[in-house]
Amino acid sequence: MTRYLRLLRIFLVNSLQLEMEYRANFAMDALNALLAFGSGLLVLYAIFEHAESIGGWSFPQALALLGVFMILEGFIELVLYPNLNSLPEYIRKGDMDFMLLKPVSAQFLVSFRYIRLWKLPELATGVALLGYAMAALNTLTPATVALTVVLLVSAATIVYAIWCMLTTTAFWLVKVENLPEFFYSIFSAGRFPVSAFPTWARFALTFIVPIAFVTTVPASAAAGRLDGAMAAGSLLVAALALLLSHGLWRLAVASYTSASS
Repeated sequence: MTRYLRLLRIFLVNSLQLEMEYRANFAMDALNALLAFGSGLLVLYAIFEHAESIGGWSFPQALALLGVFMILEGFIELVLYPNLNSLPEYIRKGDMDFMLLKPVSAQFLVSFRYIRLWKLPELATGVALLGYAMAALNTLTPATVALTVVLLVSAATIVYAIWCMLTTTAFWLVKVENLPEFFYSIFSAGRFPVSAFPTWARFALTFIVPIAFVTTVPASAAAGRLDGAMAAGSLLVAALALLLSHGLWRLAVASYTSASS
């Protein structure tokens, strides 16, 4: 574990050095984060002008959900896009051969080698919005914050595992760039509570593509309306998804034909 933490620190330093060459990107990404925040608020204000709640969620609770969504969206932009989305290219060009020769987990290298630090403003905006919503709901207590953080980590694990499994299919299909984008389009539904959707959609967003465990459950914890069974379900889904992603990765690597062979 210490070895991997040390590697993460090295990756962060290297990423910072690379990103410092393009400092103007920080201003652009900060502007994009504000635009995303503003557009999300406009949508909520437009909805609440004609309704008192969304799926039983009040305006401050919906703000907490938007904050959770922005945090996870920031995680995707910060880690998943610059790393896992590069896997098909590694396989096509043969760069995967060198990663498999390293004395550390190739899955770890592929997943966390680059950190797109200029995407931090979006994540920070989500954290600020979530904190504001919790303060408005009087749920900003150490216990609630700790529970929300645990469930956010669980949610990020689920997103990572699904993204990893989708891109791992590149070992067999090679061109899979559209698969993560398809998942991202479904993930976008997470900016609204699952209870706001029709019954069939709630079922699909809970048991087929577990978006409910990704956004609604952490936001429920932050809003003080968490169901214990859903919290336990989130942790279980995260553990199972992570195990499945690692199992699929090992199967894919075992069937991988080196580009140099």
